[in-house]
Amino acid sequence: MFSKKQIIILIVLVLILAGGIFLYWQKYDKWPWQKEVSVATPTATASPESGVLSTVKTDRDFVMEDVAAKISQLSPEPPVLGGQWFVSRFWFVDGSNNTFYVEYEDGHILRQLLLVADLSQMPNKISYAVKAFFTPGESDWVLQSGKDEAIGRNLILYEYEQTAGKWGQRN
Repeated sequence: MFSKKQIIILIVLVLILAGGIFLYWQKYDKWPWQKEVSVATPTATASPESGVLSTVKTDRDFVMEDVAAKISQLSPEPPVLGGQWFVSRFWFVDGSNNTFYVEYEDGHILRQLLLVADLSQMPNKISYAVKAFFTPGESDWVLQSGKDEAIGRNLILYEYEQTAGKWGQRN
């Protein structure tokens, strides 16, 4: 019937086929023989008075977008391995639109700056003063240079919302 060598080759081919199907399922979250099913996405409805669909940009919105675009110029050190800096979160001092921490990374290392923004010519031009530079410590940020003028103050967290395409408050 089949030789021992042919049976081993058949078993190896079956295992490769099963592994390929399994990996396809892992990547696309469906089996290769399943058809695409379209699901209607829900839409939000709100009255203009509710403020849910507000498109008015605040001072913080302008500052966050501007810093996210300029983080490479603001960072005191270059990214590693030819990477590019990108902002992961903002921590605004409660009651202030111009004093905030910005956390940023390049995919390998994480850094934080304490910035004070000059909003006198906003939105056309916003300038920044780097007050402090931090690196991650064991359980907190370690001050590397400057002075942490906002230490101990209440902070308001902002993170980027991919679905909305804007920075959103988290606390």
